[in-house]
Amino acid sequence: MGMKNYRWMIGLLAVVITGGLLTACATTGKPAADTGIAPNITYQVADSAQVTKVAYYFKEYKGAERLHMELTIKNVSQEQKRYRVHIFLPEGPAAGGFYPLKVKQDAKGIAPGEALTQAFPMFHHQLPSGFTIVVKELG
Repeated sequence: MGMKNYRWMIGLLAVVITGGLLTACATTGKPAADTGIAPNITYQVADSAQVTKVAYYFKEYKGAERLHMELTIKNVSQEQKRYRVHIFLPEGPAAGGFYPLKVKQDAKGIAPGEALTQAFPMFHHQLPSGFTIVVKELG
């Protein structure tokens, strides 16, 4: 092969890579694929709860594109329960909150068999190398 063929192949490769990067950037605001960090997910979940969905995506928060973690927690017990969720990234940021966020007079938690989805903004600007999800049952 001549030098012109190598230049043509390198140019084509650069176009393909650039197109892939632009496509990846264009999906901001939608859940990212789990393949990048799936092996590095650690769960510590109470016996009465089940994590049924984990999604992460970038969305604007306080003036900058930030990583958001979206979790769905299902109450698998026979009683109404409330949970405390913590999300830890190896890079340092952490987030969390209560499920449900607020307690109402008629609903003190998640009903048996029901699920609740909430999103948490993380003060992080790139995909993490993994994460730890801790779900604790509140008394």
